[in-house]
Amino acid sequence: MTIIKNIREQLGFTQAELANKSGLSLRTIQRLESSNKEPKGHTLKVLSNVFNMEPKVLQDKFQRIESTKNSEKTSIQLINLSIISFIGIPFGNIIFPLIIWYRNRKSKIVDDIGRRIINFQIIWWIILSLLLAISPFISRQFFSNTQIILYVLFVGYAFNVVVVVVTAMKLKRNDLDVLNLPIRFI
Repeated sequence: MTIIKNIREQLGFTQAELANKSGLSLRTIQRLESSNKEPKGHTLKVLSNVFNMEPKVLQDKFQRIESTKNSEKTSIQLINLSIISFIGIPFGNIIFPLIIWYRNRKSKIVDDIGRRIINFQIIWWIILSLLLAISPFISRQFFSNTQIILYVLFVGYAFNVVVVVVTAMKLKRNDLDVLNLPIRFI
């Protein structure tokens, strides 16, 4: 629920009543509620008067929400970037994101996206392990005993790094629709 809508409903006003009491247009009230953006200038003063609070108090409510959003975004980015630890630490791509996710999962957004990222990493490890296990047999059968296990490992690692980079770019654009896989482990 948005801040303006929450305060309006606590005071028992409809959008039309708030528009009448504040002198703002109904469209302005609707826009403020749908965008949840901090009102500025005259709009802030008028709403503060109707809500019987200081403009600074109303501003602080919006700033706390913005601070929470930034904190959630940082947590999600940390979960994603901690995956890179798999290059030097076996299972680091699961362990470190799992720790960061567990500490920050009180937020619904961090919980959901963290789960998706960790689930992808679990699936990636399972597939890479299977490919590494069968690569000696495939190399004997099709490649005249040429060892392909290092190629499989390199391609698997490169693929995972690309996934991390693409996910980081999406998160930077505030696109939270990342790594939606049908298989869930956590």
